[in-house]
Amino acid sequence: MDRDTAPEMPSTARALSASTMDGCRSTEDGLPAEVVAAGADASADKSPPVAVPLRAAPPPLKLHIVTDFQQRAYNPGALPRQPLRIPRKQSQQSMPSASPVSVLHRASCGSSSTITSTGYMSSPYAADWTRGKTRRTCLASPGGGELDEKQWHAHRGRSRRFLLTIGVVTVVVLVTLAIALPLGLRNKVSTQGRQTDDDKDDASGALFPAGSFLLKTSLHKTEAGCTSKNTTWTCDPVRPGDPSVFYWDIVQLNYYTYVVTSTDNPFGPDFHNVSMRVRDYNKPTERLEFSFAMNKTVTPSDAGSPTNRAAKCTYVDTTFQATLYTRKRGTSFFDPPRRHAKDAAWPGDVQIVQSLPSTAGQPMCRDASNNLIADVAAGIGTCQCQYGNANGWP
Repeated sequence: MDRDTAPEMPSTARALSASTMDGCRSTEDGLPAEVVAAGADASADKSPPVAVPLRAAPPPLKLHIVTDFQQRAYNPGALPRQPLRIPRKQSQQSMPSASPVSVLHRASCGSSSTITSTGYMSSPYAADWTRGKTRRTCLASPGGGELDEKQWHAHRGRSRRFLLTIGVVTVVVLVTLAIALPLGLRNKVSTQGRQTDDDKDDASGALFPAGSFLLKTSLHKTEAGCTSKNTTWTCDPVRPGDPSVFYWDIVQLNYYTYVVTSTDNPFGPDFHNVSMRVRDYNKPTERLEFSFAMNKTVTPSDAGSPTNRAAKCTYVDTTFQATLYTRKRGTSFFDPPRRHAKDAAWPGDVQIVQSLPSTAGQPMCRDASNNLIADVAAGIGTCQCQYGNANGWP
């Protein structure tokens, strides 16, 4: 190996080499001068070696043992006062990255470890190098019970905070609902009221034929065949052709069922939630029909006269019947409107009849003193009042 490329010899090795060379020189100095001179002359003249008588070997040299490190000479017989700790170099690439969990674990272990000065530091970890990864094991610590108690208190605190958060969120949701629902209902009612006032739509918002209607009719015909005295049966208004207006509210219960209620009827009876029947559904002659029995009370036109003692007469079980056409007006047909204003006029034909056939014991009449009288008897015909709009009756 060349001198330039040879690695530098450590200082300890250089000291050893120097000591060895000194020993060799001391051994050479111990030989007789004749032997040394003969060797030198032989090497100079390069003549054949001459036999020289050998002498006894000198006694072995006793090397001085260095016991002090300050002499800076390598001496294998010298022992250090304390055990040497040779540091092991580790590359940064092989060291595992410390995670937050390991840092916390290291802190918990380090807090309970004890450092004892014995020439080197005892680490609280036992390093196990396997496949380039470090597995650290925390040594037993006398503070483990205190650590478990702290962790239990921390977990209990987190549970309390979670339950408190859930409770606050629940209270906020309930309060929001309690405030928002009444406001929403109030706005809905006020909006419906404004729509009713501005647009005058039906308050129920129902589709035709449901809703509130005004039925403009007139007295079409009067018959008094069921009584023996014609003046005891009358119709309002008294004269044929006079207008008669009815106010009815129609409500739809299901697809084919409706009920009707009367309101403000000066010329008709009062009734409430009477069932209506749908006839000829979705045909040009589609119509709603209803009927009920009522007691009709009449004040005779000649009451109190010498020829009529009857002050009032009652006809029991008089039939009230109405027919409302939804697509027919006279001889023409139309498509019914889907929506309408409140108290709008009924668009189709209207037929209303109050009738009673001849019945024994009818009518029952009383005088001015409210006593029953037998002056009026049953007739052989039929009594009726016919109402209708312009084209209601043929």
